[in-house]
Amino acid sequence: MNDSSKEILCDVQSQIASFDNKAGLLISVVGIVFALALSFLDVFHMGYFKEQSTCFKTWYYLLFVFFIVIAIFSILSFAMVILPRKHKGKTKYPNYYKDIIKMNLGELKHAIKSYTEKDDLILEQLKINSEICNRKHKWLCSGILSLIPFILSITALTIMTVFA
Repeated sequence: MNDSSKEILCDVQSQIASFDNKAGLLISVVGIVFALALSFLDVFHMGYFKEQSTCFKTWYYLLFVFFIVIAIFSILSFAMVILPRKHKGKTKYPNYYKDIIKMNLGELKHAIKSYTEKDDLILEQLKINSEICNRKHKWLCSGILSLIPFILSITALTIMTVFA
């Protein structure tokens, strides 16, 4: 296989690593903000909140529940980017550690020999890594998009708390 195919494979693998890094950073940020925002639970027990109108309380409760749900969704989306996937299928690959541990030495030698004899080895790896990259990209995008309602809800809760 030519060097350009190997270079493309390296680029796709770099993109996968980039997605993992971004998701890890965003999980940290959302987790910290979520933990800090749990201080809004104290609002429910404060005297001024109990004196508010039913409409205000209802909106506050709804916003708080929405915030919790969207925060959990964001964290799960980013976690789906980083979590390793199990390969599905019956074929054992000599470049996948979970398949290697299932093989004895003879099977491993045969699998490596037949795998490296293929002319399309890099192309096959490129296809597999591109599928992984695509899946990670979808989860990362959904997590990033969920940050919009996350930020809006925390902002609304803050405004309601401060100006109530």
